[in-house]
Amino acid sequence: MRRELVLAVYAACAAAPAISNVLETERDYLLHGLQRERVAQRRLSCATGRQQDIVARQRAAGFSTLSASAYCVTVLTRAGRDGTLRFVTLRNGQTTPAIAFDTGFVSGFLKRETLPDDAPVMATLMPIAERCLAQTETDHDLCNAAGHMLGVRAARGELVPAS
Repeated sequence: MRRELVLAVYAACAAAPAISNVLETERDYLLHGLQRERVAQRRLSCATGRQQDIVARQRAAGFSTLSASAYCVTVLTRAGRDGTLRFVTLRNGQTTPAIAFDTGFVSGFLKRETLPDDAPVMATLMPIAERCLAQTETDHDLCNAAGHMLGVRAARGELVPAS
């Protein structure tokens, strides 16, 4: 299924020589073209920390694809726009860095708070999100806070950079 997405993105971008165009097309597909039924499935790959491995396999195969953090924030944004963004928990009730990030994003998106003037910028938050989604960040509170800020930004219409 994911391979079909990658192939569709590349087919749509065949005439576009720049990698950023390919990545923007993938991001836009996730936001607008992905079937609603598949959004929850894609989100699960993020919440369980599997998206990092998926990205690594695709890049090893020679494909340009969004980073795990850009992919996951985009999928979460899509769920928020569709009205299907809910809190998730693992069956064993465990809190992982990826779950902490996901929970923070949901909270930030649903609350739609005003951003303080000193709020961290996207470039500061995305590397933290990458570590959280890869399950390598040990500070769950940091993951939750980064997710929250990205959720607030997404609710306000800010998109992650296609990188």
